Amino acid sequence: MNAPDDLVLYSRDGCHLCEDAERTLAELGVPFTRVPVTGNDDLERRYGWDVPVLTRAERTLLKGVFTRARVLAKLRLMGGGV
Repeated sequence: MNAPDDLVLYSRDGCHLCEDAERTLAELGVPFTRVPVTGNDDLERRYGWDVPVLTRAERTLLKGVFTRARVLAKLRLMGGGV
């Protein structure tokens, strides 16, 4: 179980946008937990093919293309740093 302040990345295996998002977060040193949606009925209903999705406390922060600029801007808005 993740702590409420933990970042969770919902993704699918074989999704190039998901792989790019993981790589960008890792390169920036942003800690996150990857959760695959495939095979989980609840997550499939919630996110479908709308991945990658980065959440904190079940609130969507980012989805789609995760550029360095977008991730850094979101972290600044959240009051966090890298």
